[in-house]
Amino acid sequence: MGRNSVKHTELKDRASVTRNLSSGLNFLLTDQEDKAIEQLLELLDIEAATIETYLALANLFRRKGDWDKAIRIHEKLHQLKLAKPQAQQIEYELAKDYFSAGLYDRAESLATPLVNSNRWREPALKQLFSIFTASHDWHKTRAFETEVNNSESRSLKIALANMAVEAMHNEPDVARLQQLIQTNPLAIRPRFALATFYLTAEQGDLAKEPLLSIIKQKPQWSAEILPLLQQCEFSGDQWYQLLSQLANKQHNVTASGLLADWLAEHGSAKAAEQFLLDKLQQQPSIRLFQKLLQVRQHQSTAAAEALLSVEELVQAYLANKVLYSCRNCGFKTRQQYWLCPSCQQWETVEPITGIDGR
Repeated sequence: MGRNSVKHTELKDRASVTRNLSSGLNFLLTDQEDKAIEQLLELLDIEAATIETYLALANLFRRKGDWDKAIRIHEKLHQLKLAKPQAQQIEYELAKDYFSAGLYDRAESLATPLVNSNRWREPALKQLFSIFTASHDWHKTRAFETEVNNSESRSLKIALANMAVEAMHNEPDVARLQQLIQTNPLAIRPRFALATFYLTAEQGDLAKEPLLSIIKQKPQWSAEILPLLQQCEFSGDQWYQLLSQLANKQHNVTASGLLADWLAEHGSAKAAEQFLLDKLQQQPSIRLFQKLLQVRQHQSTAAAEALLSVEELVQAYLANKVLYSCRNCGFKTRQQYWLCPSCQQWETVEPITGIDGR
């Protein structure tokens, strides 16, 4: 009789849980979300084993933009006495809710202790860096430099380097930039900032090395780097060799155009024209076609006016084309961004390639 009594009580409790759960889901399905949350949160006090269900429900609300509802659920879960792994997961989810709602200070206070957890270190660091990016608190990243450098996250290391450069407020610290170049070789921003500083100070000989290292690591950035390298001094045929390698091995359009200019200046217009014709057969490009029109204008005075009209049409076509694309999300723009406005990833917006590319 005692065993039957206990079983009867358990069945009665389960039936109560089922009724409450069914009632909560019914409110949810009939768009009465506030009543649904109240019903489900009352159920949580009875049945704590359904935490995963509540996490899924809160994440659904967050994706829909109902951050206040997600916060209510996660705050209720946070009040429960749970095992450490579950408690840390809830703290992380609640930090994401606060961030989505614009409560950056609360999100930061929850995410910071999670950096000491092996399981949540990398997600917590990414969340903190998102907070610092949104609030422009670039200097705060320095406190987590050791953790980032010891991690295996490529995106975190690139983000750290970029945010450190942002923290300089357009007043480059050469020693700090050199340190960032040593500790974050994956990022190109510190080298670009250092080279730009040297060029501004008319020290082109010092700017050449960081610029060449960027091209070696990421040839697709030649469209941005080669115009800066033109301000540096090259001995002998170093400039020709660099352009030849980029044009023939990397098939870079900007390098091919500059190489045609070099051939026209140091060789002949015929050599530049033949080079461009060969490149256009191998690699169709609107910009190389425009360069060919410019070369032919200098060769034929009679046809110069007609060729100029065609070149102006080509230029009008190119004036509306995008110049950069994010390799992560596909965001397209005519302006160069270190931080993608769409996916919020650093150094993913690069010069485009293809028939309209540079």
